[in-house]
Amino acid sequence: MDNKELFSRKSDDYALYRPSYPEEAVQFLRSECSGSHVVDIGAGTGIFTKVLLKYFDSVAAVEPNGDMREKFKAFLPDIPCLAGSGEETTLPDASVDLITVAQAFHWLDEENFKQEAIRILRPGGKVAIVWNTTLKNDFTVERDNICKKYCPRFRSGHAGKRPPAEGDAFLRFSYFKHVKIVCFSNLFVMDRIIFEGNMRSRSYIPSPGEVFYGTLMEELRALFEKYAVKGKVTEEIATQIYLGSFE
Repeated sequence: MDNKELFSRKSDDYALYRPSYPEEAVQFLRSECSGSHVVDIGAGTGIFTKVLLKYFDSVAAVEPNGDMREKFKAFLPDIPCLAGSGEETTLPDASVDLITVAQAFHWLDEENFKQEAIRILRPGGKVAIVWNTTLKNDFTVERDNICKKYCPRFRSGHAGKRPPAEGDAFLRFSYFKHVKIVCFSNLFVMDRIIFEGNMRSRSYIPSPGEVFYGTLMEELRALFEKYAVKGKVTEEIATQIYLGSFE
């Protein structure tokens, strides 16, 4: 399956049940950016875009998946959401001060994205690669082990395709010419409905009707009940930002 189609039929769950991002993270970006024009690449349903709107005067989005774009337009009807990709945004040369990529960098061709970023950034412009990364505990380790059993596309680790240390080293030492790295706490409290919806929203989770979907969800529900306190579990998330430049 084409990567851009992995989230088809998942846009409702994605919009409703994915965690947002702490405002402190976007306040940091605003303080580090000299201009106010920002584009959110791989914007999905607009979760990160919505937080950007509070601090930047001009915000646009790029999203390759049609289902996600439609949900974005319903969620943020006044914000342009282009049918492009990180490698081909369709934006004019030297038109943005900041590019954000929240939870989507692993879908991009890294070198082609870099060239596109260099093309559309204004002098002094920067790229913010943003991750909501779950901190490991007994609950999340058991959850991942269940997913490994039933989800052939399951991936863990930094940037979705590298082990954590390797992914961090790539962004810290190889990809950018200059980079700042910051981290913010982001607690995600889930009842059972949110937990199940959050799991369904993930690219590697089979859709209803597909092989293993029923068994997978049964085991995940049992896991939730095992760890729930007063009907809720809390996922500890670290929102990490690599704010870099290529010049």
